Amino acid sequence: MTEYLELTIDQLLLDQENPRLGSTASQSEALEGLIRLNSGYFRNLMESIKIEGLDPGDNLYVIRTEDEPDEYVVLEGNRRLSALKVLSNPDVLAGTELADSETKTLARTAAGFDRTEVEPIRCVRFNDRDEANEWIYRRHTGVAGGEGRITWKPLDIQRFSNDYTTLDVIEFVGRNAGYSKEEWENAYAAVGGGKSTNLTRLLESAAGRQHLGMSVVTEAGRRTPMLGSEPKWALAVLRRIVDDILSGDVNSRQLNRAPDIEKYFAELPSELQPSEEFATENPKAFRDISLTGSLQIPPRKPPAKKKTAPRKRRTLAPKTHPFEMKNSTKLGMLVGEASSLNIERFPLSAAFVLRAVVELAVNDYMKANHLPLGPSGGPEIDLTKKAALVVKDLRSKNTVSSADLRPFQSRILTRTSACSIQSLNGFIHNRYHLPSADDLRAGWEASLPLLIATYGDA
Repeated sequence: MTEYLELTIDQLLLDQENPRLGSTASQSEALEGLIRLNSGYFRNLMESIKIEGLDPGDNLYVIRTEDEPDEYVVLEGNRRLSALKVLSNPDVLAGTELADSETKTLARTAAGFDRTEVEPIRCVRFNDRDEANEWIYRRHTGVAGGEGRITWKPLDIQRFSNDYTTLDVIEFVGRNAGYSKEEWENAYAAVGGGKSTNLTRLLESAAGRQHLGMSVVTEAGRRTPMLGSEPKWALAVLRRIVDDILSGDVNSRQLNRAPDIEKYFAELPSELQPSEEFATENPKAFRDISLTGSLQIPPRKPPAKKKTAPRKRRTLAPKTHPFEMKNSTKLGMLVGEASSLNIERFPLSAAFVLRAVVELAVNDYMKANHLPLGPSGGPEIDLTKKAALVVKDLRSKNTVSSADLRPFQSRILTRTSACSIQSLNGFIHNRYHLPSADDLRAGWEASLPLLIATYGDA
């Protein structure tokens, strides 16, 4: 059963078992991890909350803490709470290991924040994590067969914003360019769906508008594209653009910069280049233009042959290995499983195997090099700290270069990495924290220097 509560910032705690971070040891560590996910986005969120407040239709999901009945752990909304914590009291950054320059920037961003503008904060209290997770899962796992949130496509956003710069042009082409029904369905899927940003990028560029004689007027809040050139000629240019996008000859990688767009228009056939004969004195709205008669489209150059990208392996590990395995039966068994597990079908099993390989290599290295597994007479330290000691020892002995160790540190030792030891633990203990095949493959490659240093070259 849920209930709605109105709480203050000070009553709310960050979740130290956040799926995006793995387990964290303190509130300061959780705060630091959330900021490091993307510090630029975090500052933008702070600015937004300071100026606009919190989204009135979006509640925080909370559960009561075990020790303090008036304190609540936030399970959904930790970035917002982190921003609120820093806005209301920038001194909380003193407990983090963020650089001084970053803490000063965030403190300046917080200046002038009035917490009374956002408090009390509306929250939904759940009885436990499992009850809340059923709804959190729907919010963060995409469409989920219609249960989750569906992300708007670029043209959906433009339509909502009353911006018809691209929409009117697409409809103009569809009405007049002579496509069959099937051809237009395919073309519209390309320029009216996920790839509409390619068409928008061309239409909103200075080179594109100059080439077409296009302008945009705003009337009653509606952005309307206007055509200042001969419609049949402009239609031929636009159909060529649509066909190039549909075929894949034009894509976002080719249109990153203004010179790329200028080059595209300059290389169109001569009959699609602008001239005085195609100019008109009175621009008309694209939505008001209807054409009759056949449209002559200049032939397109055959597309250049594209190189086929190398196929990614389907297993956690390849079939051959640069390290020796004959001295460790367990390593041989684990590597055999890693080389046969289909990582796309069995990502959790692959995650378990990767963690087991890392742990085995770390422990074997420490024993072979007489590194202490923990304080004398005390408990054994955790795997992350042991792995950090191994890296330090490898560096001090110059056994492995710093450049070769860098992927292991960034992917396996950095808590926020998607294949860190904390994340691998999270895959085991949190049913909503799932690994990706690419992250696990990257984790395997990053571990190779450790395996070679521990077991020797093959």
